Amino acid sequence: MSPITLLAIALLVAGAVTSILPQVPGEMPLSIAGIYLYWWHTGYSDPSTTVLFVLTLLCLLVICSQFIGPVIMGKLSGTPAVTTSIGSFVGGVLFLLWGKVGLVVGTLGTVFILEYRRRGDVVESVVAAFTVVLAGFAQKVVKVAVALFVLAAMIVIILL
Repeated sequence: MSPITLLAIALLVAGAVTSILPQVPGEMPLSIAGIYLYWWHTGYSDPSTTVLFVLTLLCLLVICSQFIGPVIMGKLSGTPAVTTSIGSFVGGVLFLLWGKVGLVVGTLGTVFILEYRRRGDVVESVVAAFTVVLAGFAQKVVKVAVALFVLAAMIVIILL
């Protein structure tokens, strides 16, 4: 294997690994870089343009979902985008201080407090808070699955 092919594989592996790690940016851009580096190295012939389009689209959908996914899930529970964004921000700050516990407790607590102030209903506020947190977990699962799928697909393409 050429050094460029090995670099493309390294980028794809880095994309998959960083998708698993919490709060490490760059997973999908690394995967896209690996795909396109290999495509360029093969003279734009491998993977086919259809496969290239599908893999790129999957990566771009995951990138977009990171920004709008929690907001959409919050909307499904009747939570305003501002509340979801503030909860995610507080959870992110607390993640830096206390890790995963800070992320979950910070997001849950912030969304609950803001929703309780807005609605005045404990049950609806709890549902809204858990919906936002569960959306974040679901998004993480999808991100890891797509990164691993892209890695596996490219390994098959490179080895064949």
